Amino acid sequence: MYTILEETELLTFDEIKAKYKGKWVFMTNCEFSEGHSVVRAIPRVIADRQLEGLEEGIYDVYDNVELYGNTTDFSFYNKSCLIKSISFVGGNTNATSNVSV
Repeated sequence: MYTILEETELLTFDEIKAKYKGKWVFMTNCEFSEGHSVVRAIPRVIADRQLEGLEEGIYDVYDNVELYGNTTDFSFYNKSCLIKSISFVGGNTNATSNVSV
């Protein structure tokens, strides 16, 4: 499910991350650092999946650079998981290790 945000305001990246944890966020009016990281932006669409609503044309309105500036998107999904163990078996070796992805 996606939501087009009606009340929009310029937020820092950390504010957006905290407010929309677990969501995908489409942002406009982006300000970037010299390293090309988002410093501030206006969140416009939040969704459970990346580009949700694309087939309905909801992002077309934001294609005007004069009105909406630079756009970007970011996933704030919880990507952390733990794989209990992976075993590597080959030749005369056998190794087991915990891996965090």
